[in-house]
Amino acid sequence: MMKIRSAAEYLTGRVSDGCGDFVSLMADYWREAVHRWRNRAMKQALWKAALEEFEADYARAYAPDLSRNPDVGRPFLLMPRIPARAGIVLVHGYMAAPLEVRALGNYLRDRHFAVLGVRLKGHGTAPEDLASRHYEEWYASVLRGIELMEQITGKIGVCGFSAGGDLALLAAARLEKRIRAVATVCAPLRLRNRAAALAPSIVRVNAFMKRIGLNRFQWDYIENRPENPHINYSLNPLSGVETLRALMQETENALPKIQSGLLVVQASEDPVVHPESAAEIFNLAGTRDKTLLLLSRDRHGIVNGEGSEAVFDALYRFFALHLLARARRPVKTHPEIPASAIPALDVQDEPAASSGNVSTVSP
Repeated sequence: MMKIRSAAEYLTGRVSDGCGDFVSLMADYWREAVHRWRNRAMKQALWKAALEEFEADYARAYAPDLSRNPDVGRPFLLMPRIPARAGIVLVHGYMAAPLEVRALGNYLRDRHFAVLGVRLKGHGTAPEDLASRHYEEWYASVLRGIELMEQITGKIGVCGFSAGGDLALLAAARLEKRIRAVATVCAPLRLRNRAAALAPSIVRVNAFMKRIGLNRFQWDYIENRPENPHINYSLNPLSGVETLRALMQETENALPKIQSGLLVVQASEDPVVHPESAAEIFNLAGTRDKTLLLLSRDRHGIVNGEGSEAVFDALYRFFALHLLARARRPVKTHPEIPASAIPALDVQDEPAASSGNVSTVSP
């Protein structure tokens, strides 16, 4: 008799918990729906402004043989079929464009996140447009994207690839509680190519040459041979390299201010970004809720091509944990990512603060 009573109490408790979770989930959906309804006009205005800015920049800077198809540089906004309970802002890398992170955006949208792929100023147009930009203009593009996503949902994460990762970290440091989670993929604090350190000196020499009328001796661009030539510029402005180095330094200085959940993903044999960058980001970040995931890869652009789905899976699980904290069911793990790499969703409602997790994954 006692066993029957215990079983009945257990089942009653599970049903009660299930009902409570269902009610909480419905309340969450309702709050998000009300939020979107109240802010729909502002969202439409901000999205229209982002598209119009790109079209104007592209028309002004267009250069035959140097500009890519406009679909490469146009920002994108992806909404899931069911109402989104959280949103993620994706930031592409230096000399690239929103298309670089579109596959990741599709993956996250299919898993019920609202996703915005921002376009950094000077990107998706022509190299000459990039040459005149400062990293604060890139950051302003990210900030406008976050403001747009705030009209869709109150739970926001930011994810950046390469230099976009630095901008995502900068946003998390500067905006604090507005960003619940931040993730980076191959974000640089150190570059493999040491010649990049010469860029500031060359830029100063170029400025001097221009002042004395010797423009023909200027060295403004270097050839770029990217992994994705249909996306990235074929010419790299030296002034852009200089501001990229300034962004890396500003990001390093800002890391102690980050208090949101953090995931750092890095390719072990990245030919562009020195893998030490990931360890430095992990160690310097102020948050205790952080994970470093080192993947065995010999490419920089691991958000596209072979092996990218494992990266997508790790990012999805991280954002699901930090933005959808009421979820009870564990998320399926990609076979390449060990279950210990990122905490499962069914551990508890809120992720516990920790000194951080470090995982290395081999193929």
